[in-house]
Amino acid sequence: MTAWPNTARPGEPADTARPWHWLARLDDGGQAPVPLGWNPAARQWLSWDGSAMAPEEAARRFRYLGPALTPAEVAAETAQADVVEALPAPPIDMVPKRDAIRNHLLIFVGSVVATLFLAEKIVQWRQ
Repeated sequence: MTAWPNTARPGEPADTARPWHWLARLDDGGQAPVPLGWNPAARQWLSWDGSAMAPEEAARRFRYLGPALTPAEVAAETAQADVVEALPAPPIDMVPKRDAIRNHLLIFVGSVVATLFLAEKIVQWRQ
């Protein structure tokens, strides 16, 4: 079941005036909700990397979870009831830029050290 709000228009959000919505991938069982942008003028979904997707493709690949709330809407709803737990967690694969740079540098340094270690062992073995 893809759970799109309007069965006559699968792949389109409930509120087309909202720019961001939460969708869940069907291929991973909805384990990592993804925020995708909706462009009502072009009637297509836009992802973080700038790629576009037609509603028909979105209906095949995703399940609709709901609109992405603004901070003001979250604060208003939190004041009314404890709904923060119902909000999906941020996508797993989104890492702050400085952490991503640090991780890549650590991987690079580890690769250099491992290469030098192996090169030293090979040189010693040949002697």
